[in-house]
Amino acid sequence: MERDDQVSKKRWGSAYCYVGQLVASAEAAVEEVIRRGVAHPKKIVVGGHSYGAFMTANLLAHAPHLFCCGIARSGAYNRTLTPFGFQNEDRTLWEATNTYVEMSPFMSANKIKKPILLIHGEEDNNPGTLTMQVR
Repeated sequence: MERDDQVSKKRWGSAYCYVGQLVASAEAAVEEVIRRGVAHPKKIVVGGHSYGAFMTANLLAHAPHLFCCGIARSGAYNRTLTPFGFQNEDRTLWEATNTYVEMSPFMSANKIKKPILLIHGEEDNNPGTLTMQVR
């Protein structure tokens, strides 16, 4: 698995800081649990809540070779629906359009080929999950 920064920057573009590091971290974790003999390479599931759900969808879109499926609960998958910033992103959608688009797993949904269980509730109290993303 390639870890060279220049190759990764070309591969991940302006979303390198998030998507590239996310994939590299997941690859390292998966390699380690396989090396230790505590996981079967074809039976590893990824899952998360809130930002972890966002991560889960991104990993299934950008690193499908690592996981057999995913479970994502109360996530915000389209960052263009939070145009005034999110997490540590202080720039607006209009100031950093490429970042918002490239980080959004919604924009890469066509790449998700593994099963993913998306869980949301109408009364979801996660402020990062807009009702629009639940329906």
